[in-house]
Amino acid sequence: MTQPNQHLPLCLDKVNYTIDNKALIEDFSVEIQSPGISMILGHNGAGKSLLLKLLHGVIEPSSGTIYWQQQIPNSQQYWRTLVLQKPSFFDRSVRFHLEFVLSLSHTEKAQQQERIEHALDVCGLSELQQRKVSSLSGGEIQRLSLARAWVLRPKVLLLDEPTVALDPPAAYQFETLVKQFRDSGSKIIMTTHDIPQAQRLADEVIFIYQGKLAEQADANSFFKAPTSSIAQHYLEGQLVVEG
Repeated sequence: MTQPNQHLPLCLDKVNYTIDNKALIEDFSVEIQSPGISMILGHNGAGKSLLLKLLHGVIEPSSGTIYWQQQIPNSQQYWRTLVLQKPSFFDRSVRFHLEFVLSLSHTEKAQQQERIEHALDVCGLSELQQRKVSSLSGGEIQRLSLARAWVLRPKVLLLDEPTVALDPPAAYQFETLVKQFRDSGSKIIMTTHDIPQAQRLADEVIFIYQGKLAEQADANSFFKAPTSSIAQHYLEGQLVVEG
């Protein structure tokens, strides 16, 4: 039986994020309390990536509040990890990056080697652990980004379109690893433009449009019959919605 996640619910109350008087996230209120995978969907420019950065504390809202179980997010909370589309790495070995992130998180020395070996094994990187990042393929780099998260044993994993540049086999392998995070008890909040991928992975869908919450529903209900016309148009492949 899945244990309750001590960092949920996640509550956003009237969150706004504005740059140069332009509202990019507007009056956004939502509560996420279920385990599993919450998928954020929406058109290009809807604000999906910005929303993840707000949730992680990389940026702060212009107004409104965000709480993880009454805790304001900041990017130094190591129970939560953000994986970007284009993760940044030093041109050092695979193993170095796992050692480095564990040192930043002040993980006890006695636990570090076990965590590293487990992460390398789970993410299929054991044989590549001495390779430099510059020699890795796109799929291997994304697996390293997950291994870097895995060693931290995050309670929450935020993923920003992590498979957008991967070929289908690499994307499938990445999805398998995401499911392992979910099954280990991590709460996943993920953005994607890939509707079939969302259908494969999502337990819940949060659909946003022009920086606003348009719909929140369990995945089965959303993909069968979304309640908003905007979401219906999106699922039908309409790129621009009037009104």
